[in-house]
Amino acid sequence: MIQHRRIHHQGPRPARRGFTLPEVLIAVTVGMIVLVSAVNFSVSSWTTRRGWTLRETVDRDARFVGLSLARDVQEAGIAFTSTPVFASVDAGGDTLSVLSVPFSPAEAPVYPIYDDGDPAPTYPPGGTCGATCIEFQRVDGRVDLAAGDVVRLQVGSVRRLLLLTSVTPMGTTQFRVTFLPTGRLVNRPAGIDSLLLARTGTSIQKTTFVMYWRDPARRSLMRADRLDASGQPVPSMMASEVEAFEARLLFTAGTEHPSYNGLDADTTNDGNDIIGVKIRTKLRSQRTDPAVSGGQPISRWYEWQVAPRNLLYEKSRL
Repeated sequence: MIQHRRIHHQGPRPARRGFTLPEVLIAVTVGMIVLVSAVNFSVSSWTTRRGWTLRETVDRDARFVGLSLARDVQEAGIAFTSTPVFASVDAGGDTLSVLSVPFSPAEAPVYPIYDDGDPAPTYPPGGTCGATCIEFQRVDGRVDLAAGDVVRLQVGSVRRLLLLTSVTPMGTTQFRVTFLPTGRLVNRPAGIDSLLLARTGTSIQKTTFVMYWRDPARRSLMRADRLDASGQPVPSMMASEVEAFEARLLFTAGTEHPSYNGLDADTTNDGNDIIGVKIRTKLRSQRTDPAVSGGQPISRWYEWQVAPRNLLYEKSRL
C-alpha cells in the first residue's frame, strides 16, 4: 500500500534580530547615568545627614544654654529693686550677673543694725565691732545667715555687697557678722571702706546671685552661683567650644548698652532703666567630619532676649 504524505508549505521564516551596537551603547550610557546619579544622590544624602548631625549637636548645646540663661535672668530683680547705680542685672562684655532675694518659702528677712543707744546718727568709721565686723538685731529670735552667704548691706540709699566669713550669735537679741575686706563682689561695690554706718536705716539681707562668663583659656561658658573664700566665683562649665559670648542691656528708651552707668550725664542708661538683656553666643561643634565643611568644625551664632517681669514691674510701679 502506498501512503501519501501531505506536505504543508509554510511561508519564509522572519529573520532573527538582536541589539545593534548603537542601541547597546545608548543603553549602557543611560544606565551609567542613572547609576552615577543614584550614587551621587546617596552620597549627597549621607553627607547632608552627617552635616545635620553635627549641626544638631551644636543646636542641642545652644538650647541648653538658652534655657539656663532664660531661667536665671528671669530671676533678676525678685525683691531687689534696682537703683541708677546698683542694678539687679549687669553686663560687661563677656560677663553677665543677676541678683535677687531668695524665698524659702518666705522672703529672706531683713536684719536691722544693732543700735547701741548713742545719740550720734552714725557709728565711727569702720564696722560697729571692728573694721570688718557689724552687729545686727535678730528677727523673730532667729538668724538665717551663715558663713559664705552674700548679703546686701543697705545704708540709707547706699548699697554694698558683703561676703560673710562668720556669723556669731550674741545673746537672744543680736548677732555679729564678719565679712571679707574687698571692694568688689559680683562686679559690684562691696565692703564699707569710708562708708559710715547709720544707727537707723542700716540693714542686711541675704542675696542670691548668678554669673555667666566666657573662659577664653578653655573656650568654655562658665556659670557660678557661689563665691569662694577670696570672693571669686566658683565656676561650673555650661558649654564647651564657645567662640564668643556677648551680653548687652536693654533700656526703657529702646536703647541697648554694654553696661549701665548711673553717674554720667546720660539718663537713659541708668540701672533702674534696665528692662531686659540681649545675649549672643557663638558655639562650635565639638566633633569634626572629613565629609562636612572640609573637615573643619561647624560654628553657629545664637541670640536670646530676656525681659524679666520683675524689671518691668519695677518700671510700672515707679
